[in-house]
Amino acid sequence: MLSSSEPLLGNLLTVLAVVGVSLGLGLYVALVYRLATPGAAFSITIQHTLLYLALIVSLVMVIISNQVARAFTLVGALAVVRFRTPVKDTRDAAFIFLGLVAGMGAGVGMYAETAVGVGLIGLCMIAVRFLRLGKRPHGETVVKFTIPSGGGEPAYPRDAFDRHFQSVRLIGTRSVRDGERVELTYLVKPRRDADLVAFARALSAYPLVEKATVIACDDEGLAENVF
Repeated sequence: MLSSSEPLLGNLLTVLAVVGVSLGLGLYVALVYRLATPGAAFSITIQHTLLYLALIVSLVMVIISNQVARAFTLVGALAVVRFRTPVKDTRDAAFIFLGLVAGMGAGVGMYAETAVGVGLIGLCMIAVRFLRLGKRPHGETVVKFTIPSGGGEPAYPRDAFDRHFQSVRLIGTRSVRDGERVELTYLVKPRRDADLVAFARALSAYPLVEKATVIACDDEGLAENVF
């Protein structure tokens, strides 16, 4: 794609075009992955990695160009990588590949092209992190508390639930204190502007509620007890 006889400005414009197109296509692939993957199987780390790889591989192709020697050099460099420590996040592998590309580009003398390409890809990675690309405002949230047992429908502050959640689903009940109280577990979907801390306080302030727990889970599998 690039040769030493081409003007540097033309090479840089090619890098900008390649990274721009691969960014658009990578975002499309990441979106397709999200829409086509069931909720339980979806992984935001895989989604981000798909975008990163599209960007990195596009720069790899610019560096390799039509030179077979560079292609074999890259294959050899990738073959050296051994993950003796398990990679917990697939995005870590993307950063390793980016480092390899940076070293290879500098090694073949494509200093400006590699600097621009790696710089743009790095900015895209940072933007993905801070723009929370693909993440929902709140993931699945578990609400657990105990109330006095008794006949009929369990009594709890429905107004607080309606104010903060789009949907509420009872997923578990358990009798405690020899049947004197019942522990209820709900899986809820928070509204976009939901304040889970305020909800937890309102739930705990309800006279009949004891041991109120609100656990928010995000798309990366992390959980936090908000109260």
